[in-house]
Amino acid sequence: MAPSALPTFAALDFDRARVFQTRDLDEIRECSARALSPHSLSVVGTRNPLDARLDHLPLGELSLMRLRWGAPVAVDPDRLSGYYLLSMPTRGCAEFSLDRWRHTVTPLQAAVVSPSQRFHFQSQSDFEQVLLRVDRQAVENGWQALAGRPLPRTLTFDSALRTDGPGWQALQPVLQLLARSLPGAGRPGAGTHLLARVQDMVVLTLLTQLAHDQQGQLLPTAGAAPPACVRRAQDHMRAHLAEPLTASGLALACGVPLRTLQAAFQRSHGCGPMRWLREQRLDRVREALIAGGAEAAPVTDTALRFGFTHLGEFSRHYRHKFGETPSQTVARHR
Repeated sequence: MAPSALPTFAALDFDRARVFQTRDLDEIRECSARALSPHSLSVVGTRNPLDARLDHLPLGELSLMRLRWGAPVAVDPDRLSGYYLLSMPTRGCAEFSLDRWRHTVTPLQAAVVSPSQRFHFQSQSDFEQVLLRVDRQAVENGWQALAGRPLPRTLTFDSALRTDGPGWQALQPVLQLLARSLPGAGRPGAGTHLLARVQDMVVLTLLTQLAHDQQGQLLPTAGAAPPACVRRAQDHMRAHLAEPLTASGLALACGVPLRTLQAAFQRSHGCGPMRWLREQRLDRVREALIAGGAEAAPVTDTALRFGFTHLGEFSRHYRHKFGETPSQTVARHR
């Protein structure tokens, strides 16, 4: 049997992000429209009263939501306004209509809705879904980072996404990482850096692992990067060492496809650009620990400030590079 999407989000505390829990139809429409799109909503039949709930975790260019109505409903947003939507049912089923495509979504069959598609659906009373909303601009930026050129038209994903297919199998671990990163994002530095990287992974996985109408345009780019490409990337990273940086953002800043940039760094430095960035950040952490002396900020705070969100890995990389632990560095310069 195909796996369900439910375990992917089992550890995520949606309850802390409750937007509403109500039986009032007008309140449901109004509050749902703020998180999603304006839409028509009607109850199908009269036997089941509404008992709707929406939980919403906004994450910059992404959002995670959990939504149920508690009664059979017909929903018609027409076309999504500026975003893509991945519907991952956790119980029940619904009949999705996307242009001329009709499909039953269930816990074993997710669906991707693109902004270009005419969209409406009808759900059963027990239908509940986790939704991933991805801003259209994030998809277009991810495309440009991969292809090295702007997206020529709105990209449309194949709507069906079976949970036993290769697309879901590639995407599920990234979504699980996204879900797991949220509870641990309490420290400001950790949350900002980690979420930026995971969101970048989500968008790139969508573009490279899910079927869409422009897949053939994402073939590896031929030719070498301009000589100044690596220097521009290095200058950009040095100027933003304490800010969230992603592979896609770096490619956009340099104006070359991501694969081209990665190949150029391999030729010149024997590693990818993000590995090179890690080495520069390790140097900056060491400088901060030494300069601070007895007044140095705690090692953990300094590491998080420069994007090291996994402190065990940070300590291991630091010791490998400098031959001592961060605490030993601080102790020697007090």
